Amino acid sequence: MRPCNRSATSLCFVRSFKIKVTQKRKEEIIREFVQNDLILTTHGFERIISHNLEIDGIIKVAKERDLWLVSDEFLTEFVEEKEKEEVLEKIPETAKGEAEEVKVVVERGKHILAKEIEPELEIFKETDVTGRSTCEGKLEDFVEYFNEKYRNLREIIRNREGYPGAIPIDALKRYKGEDLRIIAMVKDKRESRRGFRFLDVEDTSGEISVLIPKDNRMLNSLYENILLDEVIGIHGRMNNDLFIAMDIVEPELPMNHKATFSEEPVHIALLSDTHVGSYLFLEKEFNNFLEWLNLRGNKKEIAEKVKYLLIAGDLVDGIGIYPNQEKELSIPDIYKQYDFLATLLERVPDYIEIILTMGNHDAVRNAEPQPSLPKDIGGRLYEMDNVHIAGNPVMISTHGVKTLMYHGTSLDTIIGNLTNCTYSRPEVAMIEYLKRRYLIPMYGNDSLSPDKNDYLTIKEIPDIFHSGHIHTNGYANYRGVTIINSGTWQGRTKYQEEQGHIPTPARAPIINLQNHEVSVLHF
Repeated sequence: MRPCNRSATSLCFVRSFKIKVTQKRKEEIIREFVQNDLILTTHGFERIISHNLEIDGIIKVAKERDLWLVSDEFLTEFVEEKEKEEVLEKIPETAKGEAEEVKVVVERGKHILAKEIEPELEIFKETDVTGRSTCEGKLEDFVEYFNEKYRNLREIIRNREGYPGAIPIDALKRYKGEDLRIIAMVKDKRESRRGFRFLDVEDTSGEISVLIPKDNRMLNSLYENILLDEVIGIHGRMNNDLFIAMDIVEPELPMNHKATFSEEPVHIALLSDTHVGSYLFLEKEFNNFLEWLNLRGNKKEIAEKVKYLLIAGDLVDGIGIYPNQEKELSIPDIYKQYDFLATLLERVPDYIEIILTMGNHDAVRNAEPQPSLPKDIGGRLYEMDNVHIAGNPVMISTHGVKTLMYHGTSLDTIIGNLTNCTYSRPEVAMIEYLKRRYLIPMYGNDSLSPDKNDYLTIKEIPDIFHSGHIHTNGYANYRGVTIINSGTWQGRTKYQEEQGHIPTPARAPIINLQNHEVSVLHF
């Protein structure tokens, strides 16, 4: 047995053994579990092989406990028992009695800070669509949705220098030759045969074409990154029926925005895209994370301060999300996927508050904003005192520090339309949300529910902005906002291989709320 090599960026908890097993024996093991109506997870199977565990005993105990899933975590007790027997076999008979009377005392040495601090958690209900959706899918709903989006973003832009005096489009022709400002939604982008670039924009009073001068490099650069349906401010002059642009602004964050910090050094752990139920779910690595939260592993000085665990959607892999998905599921039942998630989260210390939000793989509507998980599907998750389930997006506050949680489904659209954004740098794409102050800037690619209340405008500036979806970890600070994309706990999928996308799984970003310092732990 070789020793476990630990480092600052990796956690190692389980000793491994190399045991050769024939393909026939592997098939026999799987068959025995299937015949007994038990599902054996991928990592559970590996655990049985690597430790040469007795199958009959495992099946017997699983049935006695009325289990349906044999997981890696469940099998750890069989490994521990087997190792204890191996140690006793090596002790001489005359010494066994003495060995059995030895008591082992484990001292933590330090108090658990997070356990001693009372939780200060608030979920802002007005930012959560759960129980508030008004959409009927009518044409009028979409008209009102775009009007509400425009009104909210117009008010944000009006706070920018020069824009309190912005005028409606239908008033422009009265002020020919004067410097004017309008606030409008981008309807179209086009380029003439002679290379002139135009923006067709509209507000509630009318529409107009905006010319981008060829000799203005800054404006031409801005033009390339403008998305359809975003709301912008334009400074310019009228010339016949054209509005000649001199400057363009986005809603943006103010330069002088100051973040809020907590008085206590409590930490939050940020996860997303666990995809429980997928055969690529990294159960072993997730178990390592849970062990770390229980102060078993290195970096205890961080673990003992974790007071909150935030998981931003795609909690499970779901069913029927894409063609032939059933071939990639280790748990092909949506109820059992969430039940196994509950089993995992039950191991989180009870002094840690858990906030769960939804993603495109979860058992809710695909259209955003998404309500929280139905209670009949969430099952045991709703019975856990320290678990709080919300919709997507949602704003929460922990010790006065506000975190905007948004799964990030529209990141695909942002990355596909902006040349400065890539899947390897999700934080750059997330900055584009903040610049536009909107979570689905471009209509058409992403499923949208046109509710009367606007849940997608970033009206209040968060201290932390947390997303997932694209399975790549990244973080940055933009104008006082700490940006985190928390990656995934799923291995590389066939689709990602085909696209050349390399995920960064099993990494947990931890933020100190007292100074917003970010630590990324690899499991």
